[in-house]
Amino acid sequence: MFMSASFIGWLYEIICVFVLFGTYMDRGVLHLPCCPIYGFGILALYFVFRKTKNPFLIFFGSTLITTAVEYATYMFVLCKFHITLWTYEGWLLNYKGRISLISSCIFGIMALLFLKFMVPLLTKLFDSKGRVFAAIAVSLLFIFCFFWELRFRIV
Repeated sequence: MFMSASFIGWLYEIICVFVLFGTYMDRGVLHLPCCPIYGFGILALYFVFRKTKNPFLIFFGSTLITTAVEYATYMFVLCKFHITLWTYEGWLLNYKGRISLISSCIFGIMALLFLKFMVPLLTKLFDSKGRVFAAIAVSLLFIFCFFWELRFRIV
């Protein structure tokens, strides 16, 4: 789930940047096509909504949770590091460029689709042994890429 959501989030971000600015910008980390915030986000939403059958509750709950997390993250990064990593200025229905109703609804839709369609598919694809193997492989990939990235920074 983590890697699938991280990859889908990466695709979403590069498509948004391309549509808005007409250029490709790699939004991944550690030279990988993934945005781990989406992976962590879907895991959190999965644990909150795993027993919920109502798609409207999943959509609205996911929209509220992801919007709150996005706003809190924006404020933390701005206050702690004095930088702005993203802005929704120019988007309809945005609040000070920090959050946007449009992006919030997109996150809610993505979460609903992922939880209702991808999670059952991934569950069928990976039995318990497959999940353990996938978790180990993904962990090793992240560790390798972390140290690969780190070797360029230690000078």
